[in-house]
Amino acid sequence: MGETGGPRARGRPRSERARAAVLDAATGLLVSGGVQAVTMEAIAARARVSKSTVYKWWPTRGHVMLDSLAHAAGDALAAPAGDGSLAGDLAAEVGALVRAFRDTAAGPLVADIVAAAQADPDVRAALDERWVRPRRAACARLLDDAVARGVLRPDTDVPAAVDQLFAPVYHRLLFGHAALADGLAPTLVRQLLDGLGAGRGRPDEDR
Repeated sequence: MGETGGPRARGRPRSERARAAVLDAATGLLVSGGVQAVTMEAIAARARVSKSTVYKWWPTRGHVMLDSLAHAAGDALAAPAGDGSLAGDLAAEVGALVRAFRDTAAGPLVADIVAAAQADPDVRAALDERWVRPRRAACARLLDDAVARGVLRPDTDVPAAVDQLFAPVYHRLLFGHAALADGLAPTLVRQLLDGLGAGRGRPDEDR
């Protein structure tokens, strides 16, 4: 039976192709020239799009850079489903960050952006909005629920606990004093939960 709707478009829609080109351009500029090389003008020129096209999706160069990190990390950044336990779900979140830093181009790029964020408020805001806050929120929800269920002590400082989970990962990324090993995430989670248990058995055994 013949088709009556005209020729079928092939490949990705133009807007999606342009967006991917912008992210590739930002990543390329970061790798080749560092954070200072990533300007809206340079991104547009490298991606062969107009500057207004870049601004259509991103308000600042910091936002483009941060989204390009997720683009560079790809599937490695997506936390796999945990096993339904508090420990397993937390380890899945932290482990995804470990693998992204270790196994993809995102690791060195994050280190450069963290350094740049100390002097650039726009980059700092984008780093918090696009990269730091979503990962912290996912772990905070798990910990808040565990406190509500009595799995963790009622006086648990959840923001500080999230710091305890993620800070060692960034410390190893930035200083390189130890490997981002596969066992790092479960070790961090186990040691955290051992200190926050509600006194009714191991918290990571609660489901």
